[in-house]
Amino acid sequence: MTERRITTVLAALVPLLVLVLLGMFVTVPYVAVGPGDTADTLGEYDKKQVIKVEGLPVHHPAGQLRFTTIAVTDGLNLFSALGKWASGEQLAPRDAYYKPGATREEIEQGNREQFTGSESSATLAALRYLKVPTATGVSALVQGGPSDGKLRGSDVIQSVDGAPTTDAASVAKAMEGKKRGDTVTVGVLRPEGPAQVPVVLDEKDGKARLGIVVGQVPADPKVKVGFGVEKVGGPSAGLMLTLGIIDMVQPGDITGGKIVAGTGEIAADGAVGPIGGISHKLKGAKRDGASVFLVPSGNCQEAKTSPPDGLRLVKVENVDGAVKALDDVREGRPAPSC
Repeated sequence: MTERRITTVLAALVPLLVLVLLGMFVTVPYVAVGPGDTADTLGEYDKKQVIKVEGLPVHHPAGQLRFTTIAVTDGLNLFSALGKWASGEQLAPRDAYYKPGATREEIEQGNREQFTGSESSATLAALRYLKVPTATGVSALVQGGPSDGKLRGSDVIQSVDGAPTTDAASVAKAMEGKKRGDTVTVGVLRPEGPAQVPVVLDEKDGKARLGIVVGQVPADPKVKVGFGVEKVGGPSAGLMLTLGIIDMVQPGDITGGKIVAGTGEIAADGAVGPIGGISHKLKGAKRDGASVFLVPSGNCQEAKTSPPDGLRLVKVENVDGAVKALDDVREGRPAPSC
């Protein structure tokens, strides 16, 4: 091979080598989105029971109530992005799923906080449906906050420094005039009886704080609802967690032995809100054997554009309507559909 020919070959290979290196090492500003895991709220996920109910009679219902997720793959290079696209996954701008400038740890923490809030709302929505009395209490603790290790989640708050408390506003009023370093005695009701718990206050945004989220908890401290899901983020499992609690406590089986999947953000009053990624969740549900999918009414338009064959789409607006719709499905009656 002549020197001129060698030079020509090298000149052709250099751009190809540059392209290969760019494809391997340059991260693209896109993520791949596809069907994620589904999990039966009546069973286990990642070897842990999804829902644990104490203080109320429970049974093991037939059938399944599966929450659905989406899988978001970040850190794609050009070649992996093209591979994901060729395999049928959706490519979307990274900013649509991750806050610009936030670290992965911050994003995961935010998603986890959303899921924790969803668990609290699911508990309240289920207790409301089951007509289990609630009271003002500790719905969540700030990790590392002044009450961490002192107060407990689901403590019923009866007083703050001797001032009776009946709601979040009265707790806030009892904290007026307090400052960092003050010791406040919180009167709580626990399964073993009343307790007086001293807490040394911290401060945030110029205000003294206990480091708790005040909300509604079961009025009977022996009643507890816990969750064993740790690797899922976001609020979209709320509806299915709510239905799981109801099905475990309420006699009978609301699924009629079917595999029912669904999604939807839940409010404490039982309202069901729309979520993202509905088309991917439908595919994941079908893949994992579901024959019925509960769709928030706000997602119906998108869901019905390309539903998987054999997956019945049932429209829901609130918890009461979802239970009624499942009753209709079980008994062979017409149910709201998308």
